[in-house]
Amino acid sequence: PLSSEIVETLQKEIARCNREGHLHIQLVLNERKGFSGLFAYGAFSGVENYLVMAGKKADDLDERIGYYGERLVLLARQLELGTCWAGLSYRKVKGTYRLESGEKIGCMIALGYPDDPGRKLKRKSVEEV
Repeated sequence: PLSSEIVETLQKEIARCNREGHLHIQLVLNERKGFSGLFAYGAFSGVENYLVMAGKKADDLDERIGYYGERLVLLARQLELGTCWAGLSYRKVKGTYRLESGEKIGCMIALGYPDDPGRKLKRKSVEEV
């Protein structure tokens, strides 16, 4: 589980993002069904905490979700959490979040402590690109 300090820090930034971006981002805690079963195949394991990235349907909704979602991902990394964007690999679990009339979910972002926090992605150097 996430510590109360981490949850409070995330909630404060979520509130700022919702205000500035006119979004309805929600933090779901200690809920295992959203990233389980076929939806988790090959990608997710043990996800209990995630962000529901939602807002009123609009032409620029995906752009705002991307901008503010990345802001939250960067904060999560500062808090030493692992993150993963999920566009299709999640399950909508009734009662874990609330959508207002005219809102839709753009994606979800899994949050948690990775099994191997020291794992680095292999990247090409600038010269190799």
